[in-house]
Amino acid sequence: MGSLTHRQEKPASPLSRRGFTLIELLVVLVVMSVALGMAVVQLMPDRRAVLRDEAQRLALLLENAGMEARTSGNPLAWSFETNSYRFWKKNRYGDWVSMEDDAMFRPRTLPDGMAIAEASVEAQPLKTGERMSLGAATYTPSFLLRLNSGPVAARIAGGSTGAVSVKLDGGN
Repeated sequence: MGSLTHRQEKPASPLSRRGFTLIELLVVLVVMSVALGMAVVQLMPDRRAVLRDEAQRLALLLENAGMEARTSGNPLAWSFETNSYRFWKKNRYGDWVSMEDDAMFRPRTLPDGMAIAEASVEAQPLKTGERMSLGAATYTPSFLLRLNSGPVAARIAGGSTGAVSVKLDGGN
């Protein structure tokens, strides 16, 4: 009989292999998922940070409105609804008008899930729609506002000197 030739198979070269293995695809998906999860956590502010920013904005606006009223001699006022607030001034006829076109004191809406839960002036409750006067007199009435965003609350307190402070409480 003749001799049997044994054929030796060449191993496949890396260039001849096509596609990715299932394991390689899964590893890439896991790495991308972790990276995306970390990016979302970093880019989306938490409820407490949004509440703090809104409370500080309102405190600064109230403080500036009080200073504006004292320096100009023209009274200003502030009012609120559950999820918005606005500033008022007196027109030449002595009627209160909303400051719609003012860049600083324009009406503002709070972010979703945030509300003005409480307002008082000189320890007397202020109802929604009522105006809190930021008079032109040197004495400014003390006030307390509470903003809620879920379990987190911010207290905005104004004193007779015109200074306004913010304190966060509750939540994680």
